[in-house]
Amino acid sequence: MGFTTLCKLKKDQCAVVEGISCPPELLVEKSDIIRRFLDLGFCQGTPVKCVNTGIFKNPHAYQIRGSVIAIRNEDAQMILVHAADSSQTM
Repeated sequence: MGFTTLCKLKKDQCAVVEGISCPPELLVEKSDIIRRFLDLGFCQGTPVKCVNTGIFKNPHAYQIRGSVIAIRNEDAQMILVHAADSSQTM
């Protein structure tokens, strides 16, 4: 099963979070945003849906665990997802 990044989801597309990835050289710089993503529920196995995109396709708004969260594409590219099964519901 192939993975993609959260920022590549199109409006109304659902996926399941696989994990958060960051290049080792940026780990210290991005540690706060990674921790925030985990606090918001971007944990492995969690369903997520792209519900809207910004006027210039940035940022995107995602529904996760009953909340809608806007995330810039540069940050959303750290979140790995895979397409949701048809049995997954939001």
